[in-house]
Amino acid sequence: MKHFGARARRDERGATLILAIGFMVVVGGIGAGVVSSVATGFNGRTVLDRLRNREYAADGAVEFAIASVRQLSEATGDPGGPGVADCGGHDKTNHYSRKGPDALNGIDIWVDCSNQRTLVDGLLQRNVVFTACVDPGFVDDGNPKCGGSTIVRAQVNYQAKSAGALMVVTRTWVQSWSVNR
Repeated sequence: MKHFGARARRDERGATLILAIGFMVVVGGIGAGVVSSVATGFNGRTVLDRLRNREYAADGAVEFAIASVRQLSEATGDPGGPGVADCGGHDKTNHYSRKGPDALNGIDIWVDCSNQRTLVDGLLQRNVVFTACVDPGFVDDGNPKCGGSTIVRAQVNYQAKSAGALMVVTRTWVQSWSVNR
């Protein structure tokens, strides 16, 4: 028999289970968000590291090629002939590659070098363009060249003076240096 003035007892045994399940869902959602954020950050960092290493390797390979061309010399006083600060002879293109154990940051780099000579006020000046890429997929006259995959492009001016029978580089200027990302 029920009494009208008394309260009915409620059974609260299931409420604890519902609260526990709700708590686990909220904590699980927060945990999944944190794991997703960490994974995205890690993958993004890996991509940035790879691009940075590629850019640094291309910079180093171009600097190596600039120094290598600076060291070239031949016994010639002819401003139009092959000689100091040439990439590989009159109107030719030469290639410098840093591969295998010489690779910078573990990345193989190909550097094209092309001559653009001028004579200014009796001084032989050679403008040389260096183009660095990872994979020279473009082929011109049977020689591989950097095409659209250029990472670094630099134009360098080598000024040479006659020192007896030799032409000697007296000054080197980097006229432009651009990086493609």
